Amino acid sequence: MRAPTRLRYQLKYAGMPAGEETLTLEKKGEGYRMRLVADVALPLPKTRQEWESVMDARGIPLRYVERVEGRGTRVFDLEFLRDEGVVVGKDLVLPYVVDYHDPLSLILKLGRSEEATLTFPMVGGRVHATRLPDTELAFPWGKVPVKVYRLRPGVSYVYYDREGRPVKFVQKLGQHVFEAVLLEAFEGEAEPERPPNRKRRRRKR
Repeated sequence: MRAPTRLRYQLKYAGMPAGEETLTLEKKGEGYRMRLVADVALPLPKTRQEWESVMDARGIPLRYVERVEGRGTRVFDLEFLRDEGVVVGKDLVLPYVVDYHDPLSLILKLGRSEEATLTFPMVGGRVHATRLPDTELAFPWGKVPVKVYRLRPGVSYVYYDREGRPVKFVQKLGQHVFEAVLLEAFEGEAEPERPPNRKRRRRKR
């Protein structure tokens, strides 16, 4: 996954349309900024979610902010101060004893990895990723070869195309499944990827 990239997804919950989200990656200085914005209709209550990770050149987070608006507003803000040896958040100070990850830096790292297993130290615990056999996913524009990682704890899967772009997310929530499936991909100044033979509308003059 190269910067700049913008990916747009359709959300589904229990097989029903549940909104849309956009994931962007761009260069910031020598590092990166990744941002996810989602308007989630299901499960209720409806929420607007904004996640942002600012990372160094290695993809290690320097700051992570998560904002969820629904019935009230919740903000989660972390600074990873490696030189000072601490991780700082609201009412939180932890020793920086390892290079931590956040949910977005984890997505970037997995897309660039070919390892069979990885463990990501996170604030509050660890995430274990196991690579499953490669497979194919069907999209309106054709079949796409993908690599798959299963994440634990919980039941979550992330599917990546050959360029390391996440094309599908799957997470089990209770008795139902929440999915994000790629609709369009934009890279740099290029036109959005479209299914073959899709007609473009002509501008009226």
